[in-house]
Order: sequence, then structure tokens, then C-alpha cells
Amino acid sequence: MTLRIAFVRTISGFTELREPWQDLWSRAGGSIFQHHDWLHGWMAGIQTRRDIRILVALAWHDTTLVAAMPLAVHRRHGVRMLCWAGQLFSDYCDALTDRETVLPELWQAVLAAGGFDVIKLQQVRPDAACRSVLQAGPLASADRHERCMRIDIRWNSGAEFFRSLNKKGRNNHTRGKRILGEIGSEPVFRLIEPDRDATPMFDEIWRLKEAWLRVNDPASPLLGTDRVVQRSVLDGAWRTGLTRIFLIECGGQVAAASVNFVYANRMEAYLTAYDARFERASPGTILIVEYTQWACDRGLAHVDFLRGDEAFKSRLANAETILTGYQGARTLLGHLATSGHRLLSRRRGTMEAAPAKELEPV
Repeated sequence: MTLRIAFVRTISGFTELREPWQDLWSRAGGSIFQHHDWLHGWMAGIQTRRDIRILVALAWHDTTLVAAMPLAVHRRHGVRMLCWAGQLFSDYCDALTDRETVLPELWQAVLAAGGFDVIKLQQVRPDAACRSVLQAGPLASADRHERCMRIDIRWNSGAEFFRSLNKKGRNNHTRGKRILGEIGSEPVFRLIEPDRDATPMFDEIWRLKEAWLRVNDPASPLLGTDRVVQRSVLDGAWRTGLTRIFLIECGGQVAAASVNFVYANRMEAYLTAYDARFERASPGTILIVEYTQWACDRGLAHVDFLRGDEAFKSRLANAETILTGYQGARTLLGHLATSGHRLLSRRRGTMEAAPAKELEPV
């Protein structure tokens, strides 16, 4: 089979790819993070940025797209870094293909095309299509691995799942609902389906998220340059038709919200927000139990909390996936940059491990 390798470097060029891209996405069983609408949303969000350049590698057999690697080059402090497209906002990054034998040739074409100094491809699942290709090359596995905890559903109904919670978990859920009623009114669990206009609800969710960030993480890039990108990604996610918004409301006010993806017999919980006025009731945890019951009643295989080590995930999860990153250097500048980064990381590690120096009394 003769392959034709091509590269797309503009959002307009990627827009024209939607039909063959989605056909490949369906055949390959891709995740939402490789969906055309998701990636297009990210590209729309960064289109005025001068520090990011799109680099999408394609392998065609005649008129059929058989493999794709959605990539981008970020420029930081003069160093060009090859990453997955939308890597910061995507939890599972991968290539798309229904013929894995073509990926090595496509990856070699990316390396030959160049235009980057450092490779930093993160969030790779153990079952990712790209994993064997990245492991076979000169790239090294990143020192830091990320956990994605989930609930593997082993219950026949939501009620059965709720009964499986320990006594404290059940009591906290009931108590939280009672507190919500005391603060506002009787809580209502509500679902917004993809046939609705989600713009007003996304505006409200983002308002709540920003309020939380300003108090708890004021240096977050989501309060700065990445704010527009994240919102554009959410709009792209809604266009996929795979997104559901789960809500706990009190008196018509949103106490907690979760933007989740439901497809391929699974649910993925992507973005949560809650109103600080209802914090005493732990509305976010109440919502998790409610949408997990919803997933059980519909026969889904699991509820995936995606990246992050938040305590609530550990309390509820019964399984996890470990993500790996791959990194390396392509140019002399890249080697200098990665060497400097390793030296700095070691020095920080040494400083953290060293005992605190006792201060002389004044």
C-alpha cells in the first residue's frame, strides 16, 4: 500500500478535513479528545496566538484517511516544543488510525519535517494507538506519571450503587441534600442534553469556576491567556453531541455543575464548578453520586474522573489508568533546554529532600 503523507498547518485546512477525519475517528474508536469538533474548538481558541502553531500529520491511502496525528508546536522562551494539539485541555492524547502499521511511517515523516526543538507528548494511555511507536523511538518516558481514577460499574442500578456506599457516604449524601434545602430550597437533579443551546449554562458554569479560581488558584492560566481557549474547547465539545451537563439546582440557582462526556458506553467527568454559597453541603460530591446513579441506570461501563488526585476521587473510585508522557530533543537547542530542565529538576528535588536549616536565634 502506497501512503501519501500530508501536513495541515491552518485552521481552515483542518476545517475542510471534517468528513474524512470523523470517518476515521469512528472507525478507530477515538476519544472525544481526538474528535474533529473538539480539536477545532481548541484551534479556534488559539488562532490569534503567535506562540502556537498547528501541525497535523495525515496519512492517506487514495482518498481514505487512514492515520492522523493532531500535533502543535509551542514556542516558549525561544524553544519550539512539539505537543499534542490541545494537550493542556485534553486528558487522553493519541493518534488516530485503523491501521497501526502506518503510524511508524507517519511519525518518521513528522520527525523529518522538523520545525521543533523538543518533543513533549503527554497523557498517553496504556492502550493508546501511538504508544508502541513512541516507545520504539529515541524518546524517554517522562518521570512524572498521571492518574485517571474511575468507577468501574458493577451494579445493576443506581439504587444498588448507592447502597454499596459506606454508611458515612450515604449519610453525607442525605445530610448534604438537607443542608441544600435549608440554604435554598429542595435540591433538584437536572440534565441538559446536547439538543439544547448550552451557551447560557456554560456562561454560568464558567462564572462559578472563575470565582473559585480567584480564591483558590489566582495564578491559574485559566484566569488569563487560556480562558478564551478553554471556553472555545467547551463550545467544540458541545458540538460533538457527546456532552451532557449535570446540575444540582436550588430554587433555580446552580449549586453544582459538571460537564461530562457520554459515549462508547462510558462517562467522562471533565469540568466541575459549584457555588460557594452552598459549599457547606458539598454539592459537588452530591452531584457525583447522582450522575453515577444515572450512569448505572443506563448500563454504562464506567464513570471516569479523568486526571487529578482530588480526595473525592479516591473515596469513590475502584480503578485507575496511569498515563505516560514521552519526551526528547531534536536539535542542539532542544538538548540544551532538556539538559537544563533536568538539572533544575534535580536541584529542586535535592532542596525539597534536604532537612530545613536551623536558624540562628536573633
